Amino acid sequence: MNLLRNRTFLLLMIGESIAGAGLWIFIIGNLQFMQHIVPSDTVKGLILMAGLMAGVLLSPKAGTLIDRSDKKKILFASSVVRCASPLLMIPAIEHQSIFIMICALVIQQASNAFYLPAVQSSLPAILGPAELLRGNSVYLNVTTLSRIGGTALGGVLVASLALDQLYWFTFASNVFLAVATLWMTIPRQTEAKARSYQAMRFSEVFSLIKREPAVIIGLGNTYIITLLLGGFNLLVLKYSEIQHAPELMGWIYTVEGTSILIAGLVSKQLIGNRNLVTFSSMLLFVFALSQFLLSFAASRWFVLAGFALFGLTVAFFFPSVTTIFQKRLPGDTHGRFFAVKGMIERVLIQVSVVFTGACLDLIGLNGFMWVMCGATFFMGVFSLVYGKRHPVDVRQHQLSEHERSA
Repeated sequence: MNLLRNRTFLLLMIGESIAGAGLWIFIIGNLQFMQHIVPSDTVKGLILMAGLMAGVLLSPKAGTLIDRSDKKKILFASSVVRCASPLLMIPAIEHQSIFIMICALVIQQASNAFYLPAVQSSLPAILGPAELLRGNSVYLNVTTLSRIGGTALGGVLVASLALDQLYWFTFASNVFLAVATLWMTIPRQTEAKARSYQAMRFSEVFSLIKREPAVIIGLGNTYIITLLLGGFNLLVLKYSEIQHAPELMGWIYTVEGTSILIAGLVSKQLIGNRNLVTFSSMLLFVFALSQFLLSFAASRWFVLAGFALFGLTVAFFFPSVTTIFQKRLPGDTHGRFFAVKGMIERVLIQVSVVFTGACLDLIGLNGFMWVMCGATFFMGVFSLVYGKRHPVDVRQHQLSEHERSA
């Protein structure tokens, strides 16, 4: 089915773009709120980690519930709960209360622990196998657009409106997402299957991963890139400090985001029917090249070229590995798998922030990029060797084993 004719997919993407922009407005508002009452950067980081830990703790329950329940109901309920988060910031501002802000962050991350895995596990149900890679690419583009638009709009609103007024934009975007969810049609599992899942445990997803070399390769490749992405904002800030150019931060975000959007438009055609496992592993060498360019921290052109190449590669990499996960694992385990994946990523992002900050202090920006370049290159070699020892073949126009046996 053509993506433009798929009403549920269009509603999901439109809702995600608006709610995603609202989320970034929410984040910018929180940073502005803390700037006035929390002088310590360390304390600010600990406050933000409190919300992330809520998502980590809820992920096991979220994954199991998503696989056993109607995904549409999960999307709607999590969207409604998310609406409470910006509303809590109104009394937080009035009383200058960090405790209320932490409650708002916990609610935000708790809803994300359910909403994000539900979206990723719903895509195979609402898209045909031939459109899955394109759908994942569009989803990446939508989240990128919402990040660019949300940060730009948030910057304007912070400068022109009172802080409490800013959160009403986030509230409105969350309400829109909840309403849009009501018009979606997501195929449900049969009652017989639903009963058979009652005995399945969250931990069983780990045994499934162990039996799938393609999934192991995809996860390893994803996490080495996440290690860099976690400290992305720290790196951007450091480049602007080294070059004494505050405006460089805006250029970096623009170049990286634009590269993702441009490459995302043609990713399905350029990937073609290549083996996605081998293709995603080869992309690690391109990531390593972008990190090599970024090691020339004093050169604006090398830095912008490095981020442009990084963005282009992201547009091919993440849709490819997501498609691998969706095709190689049974549909009734997608909720738990993406919950596990998200849980590990949240922990890894926190580790990445600390790791990036420590490396910048100890070995400097250039040294850090050399370390990441070497680690990414080594992971690329390991993935290719592991892939040859455990031959796997996943292609965008290929039915999964579970689809063929259905």
